[in-house]
Amino acid sequence: MAQGTHWIYNPKEMAESVPSLSEPEFKNPPTPSYYSAEEFPNHYGPGMLSPYGEQLLFVAEHLAAQGTVDGKAMSDKLLEWADSTYTGRKDSAMKEFIENMKAGKSFPECGANDHQAHCFMKVVPVTCLYAGKPELKSKVEEAIRVHQNNDRAVAFGVAAACILERALLEGSLPDKEFVESSLSDEAVDAWKKASGGSGDFEGLMMEISHELMKGKEDSPSYDLAGRSCALPGSFTAPCFIFQNYGKDEYEKAIRANILASGDTCSRAVFIGSVLAAANGGAPLDWVNKMDPETLAKVDAAATKIAELAGAE
Repeated sequence: MAQGTHWIYNPKEMAESVPSLSEPEFKNPPTPSYYSAEEFPNHYGPGMLSPYGEQLLFVAEHLAAQGTVDGKAMSDKLLEWADSTYTGRKDSAMKEFIENMKAGKSFPECGANDHQAHCFMKVVPVTCLYAGKPELKSKVEEAIRVHQNNDRAVAFGVAAACILERALLEGSLPDKEFVESSLSDEAVDAWKKASGGSGDFEGLMMEISHELMKGKEDSPSYDLAGRSCALPGSFTAPCFIFQNYGKDEYEKAIRANILASGDTCSRAVFIGSVLAAANGGAPLDWVNKMDPETLAKVDAAATKIAELAGAE
């Protein structure tokens, strides 16, 4: 839903680019920055996935086929997919992963030294498979290190998995205390650096938000610290959303995320998955706006993962 205006970093430009401030989602035709349907044929058309979404679908289909996370097997399959099958936009971390694998590096050394939001693309399908199981955190880390052999990516990825697991099992969004409890020591250190050393949750929320958007749907909600792909900003900004929207406000939350500008798609993966898990699914009219072929692939992988999760 956010792909149509992905990676537009200027909020004023975003406000001028979206279909409307009240319904900024599903721009048709999409006009994301740094990639296009013209540059990558058969990708990034109306209702299609962003490059992030395509990575997530790879992980979901791999888990559906294998039924488990195995770093070595996943790294081999990811190389085959990324270097031979995939014709969409490859990010810098994926390029580094490919170079590492071709240089003979095996799991986990094959993963890029990258601390951006790619980790969320592993978090969602892996958490859906392992929610409620003691090995969840270790399996999330294993999947992330295939692509990103980076402690910060793992730390915030595991924290995101804890938040999604709670939404799946309890139907609730994380409060301040739960977010703080989900953070490892490494994540807390990164959090403190982002907050000027205080590590204060509400202080960081205030830093990342402009005016908390009280009654201002067209107001950008994050400053530059929360707009980019980098962690912890790409984790903190969704947590701001979780504090300010209810689980039944999926559309409002995603629209606020889009208008915030920047790396809208990575945040939408995290935000959308948690809100949908907490409220029993995404809005059906939005689901029906997806490209039918893409939706069929997503549905098939999700159905199989649900079956595997329920069978254990």
